[in-house]
Amino acid sequence: MKSVAVTFREPRNRGYEILIQPGLLKGAGAMIKRRFPGHSPFVISSPRIWKLWGSAFKGTLKHLVPDGEKHKDFKEYGKALAALAAFKPEKKPLVLVLGGGVLGDLGGFAAASYQRGIPFVQIPSTLLSMLDSSVGGKLGIDFDTPQGRVKNLVGAFYQPSLVLIDPLLLSTLPARELRAGFAEAVKTATLFDRALFAQMETNAGRLLALDTAPLVHMIHTCVAHKARVVMKDEFDVKGGRALLNLGHTFGHAVETASGFGLLHGEAVAFGLACAVDLSARLGMADPGLMRVEALLQRLGLLTRLPALPMRQVMAALSRDKKFENGMRFVVPQRLGHSVLLPLPKRSLSLVRDIIQKRFDPLD
Repeated sequence: MKSVAVTFREPRNRGYEILIQPGLLKGAGAMIKRRFPGHSPFVISSPRIWKLWGSAFKGTLKHLVPDGEKHKDFKEYGKALAALAAFKPEKKPLVLVLGGGVLGDLGGFAAASYQRGIPFVQIPSTLLSMLDSSVGGKLGIDFDTPQGRVKNLVGAFYQPSLVLIDPLLLSTLPARELRAGFAEAVKTATLFDRALFAQMETNAGRLLALDTAPLVHMIHTCVAHKARVVMKDEFDVKGGRALLNLGHTFGHAVETASGFGLLHGEAVAFGLACAVDLSARLGMADPGLMRVEALLQRLGLLTRLPALPMRQVMAALSRDKKFENGMRFVVPQRLGHSVLLPLPKRSLSLVRDIIQKRFDPLD
């Protein structure tokens, strides 16, 4: 079994484990009972995931949320809180989030806010959530404003008590969602790890086929990088954690403008290609960065998209929570090294041009 320890000294000594092993879900119920005696598990999942994998928690109270980013909102958040409030007073609830990033954000935020915080366990079911959203305690829901929906505008930093990653859950993941998850691995390798990047280039076919050895190695390495960054900058105030947004500023804009028709990982793949373009336009890019787009394509990800309305894209960009008298972009300079670069508002025309040149005309 692979493991990663996440520890924080301040504000008080805290920590949790991330465990990675094929078949881990089978014994998860017993493990959780041992680790959290006196707590009553409460599962937050989706109908589809529960049907596939819920037998591991047979007899456990549950609340099911429909699939899709559009359900990561106050309505479903309120339903989750109401279900928790139905617990008998003598029971101590422990939230188990069985699902992808949407459920992790929603269920984790419910756990963070119910009774001012109760323990929760992440059991990610998608590659994207295994690599990224289940680790680090950044939780949120989307919020509708008069100008449109804003992604993750309302949320909290609240660490899980345990993360259990079973790569076998990926065997039932639709091919499109699996491919989308690899965008996060490419992002991590581009940011921190030339060796991992080269291994992914060599093993792209094996990874798509869910070959256990390279898959577990990739997941473990990505999680370890994410944990290292989170431990240094838990609350995203020192700037280090902001590097994890590589590709996300561009990506969130097209994801929102698509009405969430794009999967998050698909939008991030597009955003990574745009970030490399931005680096090149600013004269900062090492030629080796051209490998990023090539690897994304080998993993079945699109780096060009059918045209979206630029007005909506730029409006979504301006509503991004990282908008501060302009935008902050993570700009890769070479494989393994990126910088956080503020761009003034007058540079948004450059950003617009980069995005628009990656749109294919609609037929």
